[in-house]
Amino acid sequence: MSALFISAAPSAGGFWENNKDLLALGVSLLALIVSLVTARQNVNTTKELARKASMHAERMARSSTYQRLHELMIEPVAASGRRKLFLAARDGQFPGLGDDGWDEINYSLALYDTLGGYVYRGQVDRDVVLDAWHHPLANIAGPVREFVNYRVQHGVDQPWAYLMQLLVDGEQFPCRCPTSTER
Repeated sequence: MSALFISAAPSAGGFWENNKDLLALGVSLLALIVSLVTARQNVNTTKELARKASMHAERMARSSTYQRLHELMIEPVAASGRRKLFLAARDGQFPGLGDDGWDEINYSLALYDTLGGYVYRGQVDRDVVLDAWHHPLANIAGPVREFVNYRVQHGVDQPWAYLMQLLVDGEQFPCRCPTSTER
């Protein structure tokens, strides 16, 4: 019968040996805290990586948009329209609606207006545009204003607000051109 009686006296082991459940609870709480801290760090790292990836994608999209517009603006048809505008302004003889040159001039100016709208909405980088185009904008500003006035006098009232602001910006943009070709 002595086997039925279990001694209620504490064992001779140490505190942790006698309180294994308390030790397990402590280790579990520590593991929980470490996992929460790690999870929070992972979430913050993921958010930062996502933010940087988004910013990079936006920069790439802005760059691609500018590149495409730039390519359109230097195509022969756009260059021809600008050339016809300069010649017409020089001669004081702008083409009338439907005359040879009217569409080419309007096309080249519509590209500038589109570029100006993209700058206005932040879809392309303003400094990149103005760094590349401030000289052409400053040079074409007078003929554009003359042509716009001519159009208004002939019943064509399209303000090209983005173009007009782009011209002002181009005229006021400080040239950061290299001062020497030596390297």
